[in-house]
Amino acid sequence: MNNKQYYLAERNNYFFGKLMTVRDFESEQMYMNSKRKLNNKMMGGSGIVSGLDVILVDNKTFSLESGMALDYMGREIVVPEPYMRRLNVIKGFEENKNKGIVYLCLGYKEELKETTFSVAGSGKSNGVSEEFNRIDEGFELFLTSQPPKSNLKLDHLVNKEVEIYNENGIKISAVMKKYVNPRQCLKITIMFEKENVEAPVNFNFNMQGEFFRGVNGEKEVPVAYQETEISTYKTYSKDYYIYCDAAADAFTDIIIDRKSFLLKVGKDEIRLSEDFKLPVSVTTTPIKDVVVKDYYSQNFIERIENVEDKYIYLAKFHLVSNQLDYFIESFEKHPFKQYLYSNELLSLLQELDEDLERTPRVENKTALPDETVPQILELPKVKADNIVTGVERINLGFSPKVGKSYYSYEFVHGLGEGNVAVVTAIDNKANYLTDDKGLLVFGDKGIFSKEEISISAPNVTIGAIVNAKKGTVKLGVKLNEKTNAQAVDVRWWAFKPFEAKEEDDIVIDENVRVVITPNTTRVKPLEQVRFEAHIDGSINQEVRWAMAEENTGTIDNNGLYTAPSKEGVYEVKAYSVKFDGKSDSAYVVVSSAE
Repeated sequence: MNNKQYYLAERNNYFFGKLMTVRDFESEQMYMNSKRKLNNKMMGGSGIVSGLDVILVDNKTFSLESGMALDYMGREIVVPEPYMRRLNVIKGFEENKNKGIVYLCLGYKEELKETTFSVAGSGKSNGVSEEFNRIDEGFELFLTSQPPKSNLKLDHLVNKEVEIYNENGIKISAVMKKYVNPRQCLKITIMFEKENVEAPVNFNFNMQGEFFRGVNGEKEVPVAYQETEISTYKTYSKDYYIYCDAAADAFTDIIIDRKSFLLKVGKDEIRLSEDFKLPVSVTTTPIKDVVVKDYYSQNFIERIENVEDKYIYLAKFHLVSNQLDYFIESFEKHPFKQYLYSNELLSLLQELDEDLERTPRVENKTALPDETVPQILELPKVKADNIVTGVERINLGFSPKVGKSYYSYEFVHGLGEGNVAVVTAIDNKANYLTDDKGLLVFGDKGIFSKEEISISAPNVTIGAIVNAKKGTVKLGVKLNEKTNAQAVDVRWWAFKPFEAKEEDDIVIDENVRVVITPNTTRVKPLEQVRFEAHIDGSINQEVRWAMAEENTGTIDNNGLYTAPSKEGVYEVKAYSVKFDGKSDSAYVVVSSAE
């Protein structure tokens, strides 16, 4: 019933006195359906048209919100109302539950419904004349542990992903443009993923090329990553820019020097056996013209028939399971961003780009809707540099035992070497698996009555070990009561007394610049958004995060901002650790309006 034919070259010819049979009516439907699918596929594309949001209800249950998508055969998939299910009842759960990572996929499905009787008889060998009166065009959900094997969007005409390293649950890859014009910058996005790896991961390498150099003229562009919050599963990406100084067309490579490549997984060190090459084409032809030419050079038949293993990926779940039970440790919605932009949305985005181009640029100021400009405050060093915070999730596993201790991974607190003071609390606001909001519990939860404090987090005693030489913290909890929870979130604050720098120790470089992305963003109250800071002109990328004013939200040492319940416009600051006086600001508009 799930017809895969895209188009028919013939249709019914009607004439007076024609005898219409089942074949003729089926041909009429098939002709119209195939033409519509072909138009959807070639003119519209494939992906999520509207809605289809995935919400985690608890640590075993999700809700798929209503919405619409076009699959890779051009068929419409409509979810008319919210669809709530436990993960273990979804097709494919048993085969994939022990894989660690599973993807929730959406597919088109037809079903026969509304039984009736055939007046003329069905012609079946058993003599039964029961038939079905309707074909229901619906959907199905299923789970797979396999990510897409081929490109899901047309961006493969422009971008390509090259795997630099992919072994033992660790993947380092580079996403870059296939083409670059002379005297232009090429953006290379370095992506890091780890799956079911408990050890901390760090890596660094240099990129260089015959016709390329850094934006500040350096011969090599350094890439470095240090895992500061240790977790079993993690994804990370960062953009790097490399300038093309070629004068003519050329096909060349950006080279990752094997001598500069070092990957550390715990205590293990991994190096490349040979230089790694990222091929790129330098062309004097405008890249848009090259893309249009490549697009119309595609084989038509291959494009419409290349639909194997192409699904709508709705969510990515991290599962912890045993033979008897499971729970969802974390999840990511729409992991491959399969969005299908409407003409109306594209027009709106174009208007925003045009407005941005016309907006005067004022350094360190952002125009607000009421045409006011927020006051920029310089924070005292003790607030900007010497207090950091974060949340660590400590897994309790299945059937946690009262009196047993459980531990986090050792993580870098971000204040460098030396003694620091650490304060901890049970954080229910950070626990996305509950409905609790805004409660931090310091000390023994059992001191308070249920009327005074009602949270789902278990009663635990929290401890912390600080390693002054390594600049790290390890948290531990001791379970004081029976619980069905599989994890507890611990909010921590680290404080280091401010020590004034000697004049000789102050590093000043006029070419160094701190840049925060995004520069301006909009969130709802209590929502979270992650900022990234890059220090142009320096290998040292260490920064300190802080809020410019109190009671305007919190930001941890990895740039994760949590908005307050109060609406307003708030300033986020990033300070360079090495370069004194170098900082940047970003602004968050907290509003409940859509």
